[in-house]
Amino acid sequence: MKHEVLHAPAFSTLRLDLDQGECVHSQPGAMQAMTPGFDIDVKMGMQMKGRRPGVFGGFRSMFGGESFFRVLYTAKRDAQYIMLAPEQMGDIRVVEVTPESGLLLASGAFLACTPDLSFDLHYGGVKGMLATRGLFFLKTQGRGTLFLSSYGGVIEQTLAEGERFVLDNRNIVSFSQGMPFESVVLTRSVKDSFFSGEGFVVRFTGPGKVIYQTRARPSAGLIRGLIQSIT
Repeated sequence: MKHEVLHAPAFSTLRLDLDQGECVHSQPGAMQAMTPGFDIDVKMGMQMKGRRPGVFGGFRSMFGGESFFRVLYTAKRDAQYIMLAPEQMGDIRVVEVTPESGLLLASGAFLACTPDLSFDLHYGGVKGMLATRGLFFLKTQGRGTLFLSSYGGVIEQTLAEGERFVLDNRNIVSFSQGMPFESVVLTRSVKDSFFSGEGFVVRFTGPGKVIYQTRARPSAGLIRGLIQSIT
């Protein structure tokens, strides 16, 4: 399989060239265009290592901030290609994942992946909810190619041992598994937080990698935001 990101950074699309038997998993609705030589299969839930797909897999994906379903595109013959694009305007980052460089994905970050990469559900608790508006993260398992989507451009920050880095919680896309992080209040008072627009931020401590987006998704409102943080 070959891949190429086109029209970056504002209106990025992903072109995947596949030969017979090669396949890719993607979010529903991501297909923009393709050649006719594909089999399309809809599965419930992300690929969860060691667990059978099904209804419970779909709910696990929803808890991780992704769709209940996933779509599997398999090339029926050589020289086929498919174009994928996220719903929001922004960039696409290609990441080669290994067991030693696993990532935790924030809600909405997953676009597609190769079939040899699977996921597990990682409970972040209240700390995770404040960090990325979700109680759960998707945790990569194994080795494969991961395609992440962002709102706006995407930036990768590598932290050395003991190095700290602060991000607004709405800008986080993904970060290294096992890297310590904590939700903190940037300002000294509620008044300062209200007028500055800076409430909870996330402070990471290296070593590790943080991938973040240059724009924050628009606020969903208090009630809807609370529901999204749970689901």
